[in-house]
Amino acid sequence: MLATRVLPGMSWAAAAKGLRRCTARQGRWCSSGLLDLYRERAADRGYRQSGAQESCLERLDALRRELAGKSANPSRGMYIYGDPGGGKTMLLDLFHEALVAKGIPSRRAHFHDFMIDVNRELHRIRTEMGGVSDPLARVAESFLAKWPVLCFDECHVLNVGDAMIMRAFFERLFAAGGTVVATSNLAPDKLYSSGINREVFQPFIDAVLRHCDAVELSPGQDFRQWKSGELAGSERSFFWPLGPAADAQLAVALETLRRSSEPPVATTVPVPMGRVLQCRRAWLNGVRAGEFSYEELCVAAVGTPDYLALCDAFDVIVLTGVPTFASSEEDAARRFASLVDVLYDRHKRLLCTIDGPPRSIFAAIRSQYSGGAEEETSTAPSANAIRIPTHGGGSGRHVSAFRLPSKAMSYTDSGRYGVSSDSQGSPGVAPVAQETWVEWSATGLKDASMFDLTCHTSSQQHDRLLPLLRCESRLEEMSYLQHN
Repeated sequence: MLATRVLPGMSWAAAAKGLRRCTARQGRWCSSGLLDLYRERAADRGYRQSGAQESCLERLDALRRELAGKSANPSRGMYIYGDPGGGKTMLLDLFHEALVAKGIPSRRAHFHDFMIDVNRELHRIRTEMGGVSDPLARVAESFLAKWPVLCFDECHVLNVGDAMIMRAFFERLFAAGGTVVATSNLAPDKLYSSGINREVFQPFIDAVLRHCDAVELSPGQDFRQWKSGELAGSERSFFWPLGPAADAQLAVALETLRRSSEPPVATTVPVPMGRVLQCRRAWLNGVRAGEFSYEELCVAAVGTPDYLALCDAFDVIVLTGVPTFASSEEDAARRFASLVDVLYDRHKRLLCTIDGPPRSIFAAIRSQYSGGAEEETSTAPSANAIRIPTHGGGSGRHVSAFRLPSKAMSYTDSGRYGVSSDSQGSPGVAPVAQETWVEWSATGLKDASMFDLTCHTSSQQHDRLLPLLRCESRLEEMSYLQHN
């Protein structure tokens, strides 16, 4: 049975019409190639076509035909990478829709949803089976039994926990015959470049290169920014600078979007693992909307599971008081970027009051990720290393230690650490000798973080900055009420 979703502002009659279109489109999937349908959709929706996208679609269409042929041998997947705004997600969605229309079981998952699903399945297996060996193999087998094809959007890894889960899961999925089509802003060999102990993630990269063709999508422009230019002059959904005028504009936009002046009520939003989010102002009839402050969704201890729960509860998220982020507010900035990722992927509306234009709010954080060193070419152990010494250590024998970056790390007389912009360091700062290992403990480096010890080359800094760059691109498109 086909299903269609009722979007914000859509009547049930419009939804029924959309269902009829969906049925008609399913017939066209069976008789047309991806390239024809891409051109048709571009004409219908006013998309700007790209030769780079068409070339990529031809390869996706060849894979679609191969999967439809039901060969006994696993099909090679694709790993599509390129800068934000190049159309990777759109192409992945076209491919996924075509597979479903052909009756080929396929799971389309954003990175955030995927990691939550894998952790949830791990929890289930451990609860039901106890201390089973290699539980991630069971997770991969369970996944493959339902979906032989995984369409995986936004492959980007920043923490070691996700890195280890992805390595184990995908090695087992490929070994069992699964086919993966993934998108990313990074080439496979650049993934997790700012991560700790990157060498233990390398088998994931090797598996991707063995089982997928890496295809760079470089249309030469950010299509979201182009679309933002096309919408310039239409009604906005972001309002700046912060103040009474922006608050008033936000209220008018919300009423326009909801087509109702219904008064708000307080409610709670259930979150996985038995938690709830409090919502002080919610509109629950018709187009559902929930209002939250920046502090509630970006400063408080919330994360992706909370944002996914908000998407289940509301069609529109109203966020007030988004600042221009200081360099010291990186944690909150990354939560905001995760929120935007989830809302964009789930096709939810975001209305917000913000301190300035979307492209300006991360400026301070961007500036601190510039001027990275040239890439290391030596065969010495990576600076992204952590080890357990066999003796010594101020906290006892079993203590973690890091190998410091060769030039940038230094200590002040007070014992705090600093990052020098050149090899001479700053006045009054003694540089740390190259190849020095330093203890990490509860009483160790003041003001330091694990990441500060593993982000000193230009590619590592770019890796760390990518979620914010992607957020900027998406905000350009989401900042107008008329965006699709």
